[in-house]
Amino acid sequence: MERNNQNYISQSDHVDIIALFKTLWQRRKVFYWVWPITFVLSSALILCVPRYYKCTVHLAPEAQSSGAAGSLQALASSFGFNMNSLSSSDAIYPMIYPDIVSSPDFLVKLFDVPVETFDGDFQGTYLQYLQNKHKKVFWSKWKSNIKSLFSSKDTLSTVGRDTTEGFNVFFMTNKQWEAIYMMQGNIRCAYNKKTQILSFSVTAQDRLVCAIMADSVCAALQSFVIDYRTQKARTDILYYDEVMNNAYSEYQEASNKYIRYVDSHSGVNLEQYRIVAKNLETEMQIKQAAYTSFQKQYLATQARMQENTPVYTVLQSASIPPRPAGPKRTVFVLAMLFLATCAAACVVCKDQLKEIFF
Repeated sequence: MERNNQNYISQSDHVDIIALFKTLWQRRKVFYWVWPITFVLSSALILCVPRYYKCTVHLAPEAQSSGAAGSLQALASSFGFNMNSLSSSDAIYPMIYPDIVSSPDFLVKLFDVPVETFDGDFQGTYLQYLQNKHKKVFWSKWKSNIKSLFSSKDTLSTVGRDTTEGFNVFFMTNKQWEAIYMMQGNIRCAYNKKTQILSFSVTAQDRLVCAIMADSVCAALQSFVIDYRTQKARTDILYYDEVMNNAYSEYQEASNKYIRYVDSHSGVNLEQYRIVAKNLETEMQIKQAAYTSFQKQYLATQARMQENTPVYTVLQSASIPPRPAGPKRTVFVLAMLFLATCAAACVVCKDQLKEIFF
């Protein structure tokens, strides 16, 4: 009895599916309207989205590990753990490089990067390129116009703050914030915990601007990390350079004073003059010892700064991309045609679908 019921159910389902295809064939003229309309609308929509290019740079930061600790770090990195961030005393390590690249303080430094379009139509800063040459889709323009109606006008505050290359990081205008948001979407940084490789990807609507900014972002991050690692050493170098020059001046003054006194009393054999000459010589030696000590500290600090300067190996340098990275217009149109076909089929066969599923 159960076998007969199963055969009846499978036969009825088979009949329903056949009826479904018959209904689609009978009402096939609906698709003759749906496909051209979908093709035209999807093509017009995707043509409004401008082409963009993508350039990727790979860096390998210097690994400071040795012996058993280095083997342990290599074993941990194979499982996705980073021991460098736990054992290092540095506040800036490769795992937080993506956060640094996406921060406004870092992106503001890229405003003044000189760029040029591939066709030579534009030459200027990256900020000027984003504000004047970056094309937007029409719905994005409408959104910006609507928001501008309800937002207040840009006002520059008179409160004093540190500036970065002429831009006030603390108080920025709406246009500057809009450029920051575009840069956060166009500039990406990723760190692979297993291979410990940094990947920078920059997207732009011009292939030459894309390559220039990829190289500039890579250089800016290296400069940022080098400045952080060597900040203490550079401060010490300035200090020891100042005290070394002062000590040398005092040594020269004491030396000249001793020489003048000895030359002017060369023929005098009184004990008083010999004691004064001895005191001047002792003072000169003290000044010389102080100058020698500061000079050693100065040279040691220079060596420490060189030691703390990180080295990055460029695995893949920036290059002008030969073809656009997107948008994938053909794929988009085909996907819209597929979705439109599915939607039209569901509308045409809604009664049969209700019987099959419910």
